[in-house]
Amino acid sequence: MADIVTEFLVATQDPDWTAKKLAMVIAKDPAIAASILKVANSSYYSFQRQITSLQGAISVLGLKTLKSLVLAAGVKTMNKRFGLIEKLLVEDSIGSALSARAIARQAGGLDPEEAFLAGLMRHIGKIAMNNIAPEDYTEIIQGVYNQEGSLADLERKHFPYTHSAIGAALLDSWNLSPALVACTLFHTDPPPAGALDIETERLLATVNLAGTVCQHLGIGQRQAEESLELMSNPCAAELGLDEEAAEAIVEEVSGAFEETRQSFLGDN
Repeated sequence: MADIVTEFLVATQDPDWTAKKLAMVIAKDPAIAASILKVANSSYYSFQRQITSLQGAISVLGLKTLKSLVLAAGVKTMNKRFGLIEKLLVEDSIGSALSARAIARQAGGLDPEEAFLAGLMRHIGKIAMNNIAPEDYTEIIQGVYNQEGSLADLERKHFPYTHSAIGAALLDSWNLSPALVACTLFHTDPPPAGALDIETERLLATVNLAGTVCQHLGIGQRQAEESLELMSNPCAAELGLDEEAAEAIVEEVSGAFEETRQSFLGDN
């Protein structure tokens, strides 16, 4: 992550934080500051008045939402280059975050902003691996596309770890919550029986279903899988969702994604 994101996370851990102090930290990176203001003023949040300052954004959005937006803006800055693969990875992160938040709202009993972060960080390990060895990672992506093997198997041919493992290690090093670390580590393979508490299991199910939403809508994908139904994912039933809720999730995400993507990526 950019230094500004790390500094922001440290500042939020201070029990005496103020909107002014956090605004001063965010303002050090004009690109991230601009992205936050764009999203705060988007129709997705539907505020009655225009937000013209970072302090105003913090006051209206609240710390949890602000943290989500800062980390979302920081995801793009992780990329050392920005071609098609990087664009798809960032779009996947944003789409997963929006999907997880929409799912959390429909399922109930979950913190929508924690779900947003869990979705956002689901594939953070892919961004790291692509930065470490872009040629190898391009080969992995092509291999998956050509059905040469599973993503995890192809990753292990080039790296001593999967994207899930390195992603979880990154979140742990950033002192993010154990629940977020667990969701990143286990989003591809189920955890050992009894390893997670009920709340984290529901958060993990939310993250996994968010991936299905992205596949269905073609977010971060080469093409949409419109025939892939959300209810075909067992996580939908685990979260107590029905067809009506699934339709509402797809509608919310498809409406929010383009505007949010433009705020973070511009015309890229």
